[in-house]
Parts: sequence; structure tokens; C-alpha cells
Amino acid sequence: MIENKKRYFMIVGVFCIISALIGGTLAWYTWQSENNTNVSFTVGGVNVTFDAGSDITSSKLRPVSTKEYGVANDYAIDKTITASSPVTAYLNLYLTLETLPTGLKHESFIWEVYKDNALVSKGNFKNNNQGDKVTIASNQEITSTTSTYKLYIWIDGANYSNPETMQNQTFKFVLNADATDKEPPALTTLTKLGLSVSEGMPNFMKIAQASCSDESTCETTNGIYAAEDDLGTSYYFRGAVENNYVKFAGFYWRIIRINGDGTIRMIYDGTSAHANGESSTDRQVGTTAFNTNYNDNTYVGYMYGTPGSNTYEDTHANINDSTIKVANDNWYKTNIADAGYSQYIADAIYCADRQVASVPSIGLSGNGTGTQATGYGLFNRIEFSSEGMPTNATPSLKCAQLNDRFTITSSLGNGDLTYPVGLLTIDEANMAGGDVVNISDNAFYYLYNGDDSWMMSPYDFDDGDSYVWLVYSTGNLNARNVSDSLALRPVISLKSDITISGNGSMSQPFEIVS
Repeated sequence: MIENKKRYFMIVGVFCIISALIGGTLAWYTWQSENNTNVSFTVGGVNVTFDAGSDITSSKLRPVSTKEYGVANDYAIDKTITASSPVTAYLNLYLTLETLPTGLKHESFIWEVYKDNALVSKGNFKNNNQGDKVTIASNQEITSTTSTYKLYIWIDGANYSNPETMQNQTFKFVLNADATDKEPPALTTLTKLGLSVSEGMPNFMKIAQASCSDESTCETTNGIYAAEDDLGTSYYFRGAVENNYVKFAGFYWRIIRINGDGTIRMIYDGTSAHANGESSTDRQVGTTAFNTNYNDNTYVGYMYGTPGSNTYEDTHANINDSTIKVANDNWYKTNIADAGYSQYIADAIYCADRQVASVPSIGLSGNGTGTQATGYGLFNRIEFSSEGMPTNATPSLKCAQLNDRFTITSSLGNGDLTYPVGLLTIDEANMAGGDVVNISDNAFYYLYNGDDSWMMSPYDFDDGDSYVWLVYSTGNLNARNVSDSLALRPVISLKSDITISGNGSMSQPFEIVS
């Protein structure tokens, strides 16, 4: 059989913000198009058309309270992109940051992408530098029916504290795209399971429940949504889903997400199937401390280095197994490896994100060594007010540092795992329906089990103690001292080439067909 050849096509439209006009205390910027013509390409029988849209010559980019206010007053960038293909293709859109000012916070620049008026993705440039290529929409299915996309970029007035920094600044973004006629691996797996992707984009500042009585803190985004991970497009389950049950190795599991390579990531959920909202100690494999010791930054790690070190590299080297890793490995060896199920398990990236985050507003500005007060991981993706209150969360399925990508093989990650088993991450839990902004209780999404359960993600080191994220017994997301004894819920990934029966429900869970 001839392998389906992967075909990529590149189309580029360049749009620049090139001049600054000072008006009062505000700098206005004119958006101009260097290419106002349609660009078409045909490769391997796939035709995709990129419509650059009408030229915008007088759009004045300036701080606004909302996108809607900016669009109504021409204070936000507004571009139209259309695409179609005679055969099914998958479109990716990118923004390359050719020029961004150093005086204005990059998180002030907000972008949103809509497809046929439905929000596809949103974000900011907080963790991006000049020259970075940012994916703003991925694996968008394109057919013969024309799809219309709208791209908006605006400056968030809430992050705009120094008007003078905007004077005489130059901004430049490059919008480009590519497409392929090969279905993404994760989407192939999702199709094989008989599942489909949900419309819209969740609000990660809210919990996800089957029903919602207070829309200021919760929403009913229960379904399957797309996000990028280190291997491509991943599809994650959110809220009170009832189609992610798996029966494997004599245990029940819940699918967290389909990894970008098409493998199936799932979390332990008991010796019998449990409904959403059910509290049961059967939904864990026991309790354990994350680490017995806690008085050094090193102990936030799933594996850790040398206490008392004065360098980040020595502090967070993967030399020693944490207490929870030993427990996790022992459970896997007995119940998966020794029981003959290893043939179905894929190597996968399990992220223990120890990327240092500086958050002076809450007293975290250390470098991750010794006893310095240091924030980690998700704190890089949470925005804080000047009073130190969280105001926004933008979780990510990407793992920033190779040292934190725990894998069996070094070709995929750090190669430091003994067995291909890990734990849930805080970003996955936030995307699944837990809330890190309001810290709201949520007993009605699939991760709730009625007990405090460890995650793999470091929280911080503060006041002489190491903290790691957990799912609380009430379903909210917070942190505890690593020396506390909490529930262990292993996470494994099934290979993508297995044959599966069932529909993912409690009564007919997905099962491997030998």
C-alpha cells in the first residue's frame, strides 16, 4: 500500500502597522496592506484560496475596553480571510511578530479568530518575542463550501498603564497560512472513536458544568475542543462529558484528550464506572505525598536535583525520583507492565512545567533555586491585577522546556521516565473545566472524584514550603504542600493504531479489541 503523502502548501499575506500618529496622550497606528490581492495555490489536486480582503488604510489601533468598541470605532484591526477546496483540506493560520515594542506589554495585544461568526481561538502575545510565529488557528477543515474567517487584533485598555510608551512605536505582524490534505492524527483518532469536535471556544476563567445557575462563574461548554500541543493539534474533553469512558487492563479510565500524535491520554477512574459528580475513593489508586521533603525549590519536581544548589540547572536536574513518581511507577509495573498490557501503551509527553514565573504582585520573584520565593508554570499564563488578584487564564498544552517533558525516549522528550506513566497537568485540568481564577467549586465535571488529587504541575515555593497543584475534593483547582498525603490518579496514553469498540458511555465504554 502506498503511504498517503503529506502535502503542505504555503500562502502568505503580509500586513503591517507602519506609522505612528500622536494624538493627545494616545498613539494612533495606521494599518496598511502590502498585498491586497487574492492568493491561490494548487498542489497535489488541492486548491485553496486565500482572500486578503479589502484594504484597510485608516484603522487607528489604540487601547480600547472591548473588541466590539474598537471595531465599531476603527480602533481594532479587522481582516477577512476566506478559504475553500474541492477536496477536504486542513488550514492553519499564523501571525509572525516581526516588530513589537518593548515599552508596551505584549499581553496588551489581543487576537481573536472567528469562523462563520463562531469564536475559534483567542490569545495574546505575552510569552512571545519579536520573530515568533504564533498559531492563531489550526487544522481548520476546508471544503468546497467557502468558509469565512475574521481576524481581530486590538490593544486591551486594561493593560495600558503608560500612554507615553506608545509614542513613535512601530508594529508589524505577518499573517500567513498553510494547508494539507492529510487529516491530522488526533482528528483521525477522534473519528475512529465516533466523536466530533464542538463549536466555539471555552472561557477558562469559568468552570464547565452540565447546567449553570451563575453565568459569571460557570458555563455549559461540555464537549471536545481543539488546542495545540507539542505534537500537533490535540482534542481535549471539557465539562460534564459522558462519552470519554474507557475500560482497559481491568480498570475504568476517563479520556483527558487525544494527543497531537493521535494517542489517547486518559486518567484512572476506578474498578467500576463512576458517573460525573460521584464521590468515591475507588477513583484513585491510593494516597501518597508528592515529595517527603519540602524545604527547597527542588522538591516541586516530579524528578528533582540537588537541594541547596545555587543554579537552576542543578536544582531542577532529573536525578532523583519524587515520592509520587515511585508510587506511580510501582502501580504501573504491577498493574500494566507485569499484567501484560504494555503493548498497548504509547510513549507520551507528561509535562512537569518548572518554567520560572516572576509575579512580584504576589511576592514571587525568585529564580527557582534554594529557598527563593518562586512561581512556576501556569503562573506564566495567568494575568494578575496590581493587587495580586488573578484576572485571566490562558492554559496551554505545550511544554516549554525539554527538561520538563517527561518521556521514555529522548526523541520525544527528556527520556527520563522508567515507565510511560505520568499525572494530570494544571493546564489540562483548567481546560477540562476547573477554574484557577475564581477557584470555584465544581462537582459536575469528569475530573471530580470527591478527594484531593495530585497533579504533576509545580505551583510555587513560598515561606519555606514547596507547593504543587491539585484537584481539590470540591473540584476546584488549588495547591498543597508536597509533603501532604493525597490521592494518586495515574495517567497513561493508549497507542493510536489499536482497534476499539464501544461508544465511550458508562454502559458501553471504549475497549481494545484484541
